[in-house]
Amino acid sequence: MSVKYRKILSKDKKRYMIEFDFNMNGIRKKFRPGITFPANPRTAQERQEIKAKLQLADKMKAQMEIDELYAINMIGKGFQWNKDFFEYLEDFIERKVQPSEKRTYLAMLKKFKRYVGRNKLPCSDIDEEFLLGFKDYLDLELSGVSAYNYFKKLKRVIKEATIAKYFRTNPMAEIVNSKGKSKEKETLVFEEVKALLETECRNEEIKTAFLFCCYTGIRFCDVQALTWNSIKNNTLDLVQIKTKERLTMDLHQDAVRLLEISKRQNNDKLVFQLPTSTTCLKVLREWVAKAGINKHITWHCSRHTFATLLNYQNQNITTISKLLGHKSLKETEIYIRVAENAKSKAVKSLRSMFK
Repeated sequence: MSVKYRKILSKDKKRYMIEFDFNMNGIRKKFRPGITFPANPRTAQERQEIKAKLQLADKMKAQMEIDELYAINMIGKGFQWNKDFFEYLEDFIERKVQPSEKRTYLAMLKKFKRYVGRNKLPCSDIDEEFLLGFKDYLDLELSGVSAYNYFKKLKRVIKEATIAKYFRTNPMAEIVNSKGKSKEKETLVFEEVKALLETECRNEEIKTAFLFCCYTGIRFCDVQALTWNSIKNNTLDLVQIKTKERLTMDLHQDAVRLLEISKRQNNDKLVFQLPTSTTCLKVLREWVAKAGINKHITWHCSRHTFATLLNYQNQNITTISKLLGHKSLKETEIYIRVAENAKSKAVKSLRSMFK
């Protein structure tokens, strides 16, 4: 399905809004998803906002072209995907939570905002991979029971928000929230990354994009919206969707090779033509199993893997923090703990010469 979008100037001529235009079963469809940005940006922050909004529009366009059901749901009446989820969550706590539980919900909200790292969170930014990342964050920051309780409360809010049409489908539906001591976060060692490279995947775009993330540490939302404009002279330069912070890094030679593979596959503005996060996760798990890797791997694990590969080379925490695009070293410490556990396991796995 061919999809186009254009910028429509508002009546007061102060903002542009995005309007999608496509043909579905011989019928021309138009809709405006609520993406707006300044018409005459005056500050660096406004220019970053425009770039992020256009990346979001490109992401939607790519998904609509490969998934007609996604396009149908996008134009459904009452769908509020561009609303601020923090506003909904705060209102939910105020109206629907019992006084005896409010303290815990507010503590969960504080953790969630810290994880997100910005004041507003469009519902369109929330998907299964995003929520799995938050679950990892809770499991490594808190005890097993506290992490379970916080995530359980967010799960309730997401379910209610889905009923209220803030989400097309419930992004929590496939996530299991186990009670008790949290499991160690999974990461891939170099040999496993190599095994994935050598294993066939039924979607080569997903394969190439995931391996690229293992060598750059960028999030799923960023690789899904990544354009060739963000890659020049073997350097990655982008504004991260989650944090709105700029990330610049020299690309590893393997990441450059992966980009060459992608460029042969398509010449589109987007570097990778990826389906929805749910489809990506399903294909990823099939591919990991096919490679003989017995681990619960999600896309977020690629960030842990990047940190692990760097930690193996004894890179300092400040360098790793900058490459991951973290705002503080405390965030990076979570990834380093995972990396240190992986190093410890690797040493213990060495065969003894006395046996």
